[in-house]
Amino acid sequence: KILLPNQEQQLCGAIRPREPFGERDRALIELALHTGLRAHELCNLDVGQVLTQQAQPRQWLELVGKGQHTRTIPLNPKAQQAILDLVDFNQLHGFSIAAHAPLLVTRDHKRLPTRTLRDRIQRYRERADLDIQPSPHTFRHTMASRLAQVAPLPVVQTVLGHKRLTSTQIYTHTTPEQLTQWMHRLAEN
Repeated sequence: KILLPNQEQQLCGAIRPREPFGERDRALIELALHTGLRAHELCNLDVGQVLTQQAQPRQWLELVGKGQHTRTIPLNPKAQQAILDLVDFNQLHGFSIAAHAPLLVTRDHKRLPTRTLRDRIQRYRERADLDIQPSPHTFRHTMASRLAQVAPLPVVQTVLGHKRLTSTQIYTHTTPEQLTQWMHRLAEN
């Protein structure tokens, strides 16, 4: 399952910025869609992992993922902006932005549990009346599918932290537009 661009807009449109955690949730979804992080990886991020000592977003995110494998994920400008938005949100609402502090927190200043993350996404899905049930893993699939359209599969494999390329091949979706384009190329030869 992946989110189409219009479904992504519909989901984000269901987040009310004036809600207590609306701005945070919008930035969180943006970060998930541009990094492909798993739910527990998102919830376990500390401020120091994503922000330099000069309060700038990092260029790369290094983390220990599934199977205790370390991987490095480049942070594109949209992911970097989402990081800045999350840090600004925390600072504005009195949450710690110390290097060791969690990036995603609850009202009680505790690390956001993955279950709460999933529940909030479900709430926005219902509000947006989407026919797809997005989850943090849907965001991961969406990012990987989009990346697979513009990058070789080994790049997608590295970003996702897959050991085997066969695990990554599920992200190669052919759109009707791509099929049409290839069939026209065939006719030209």
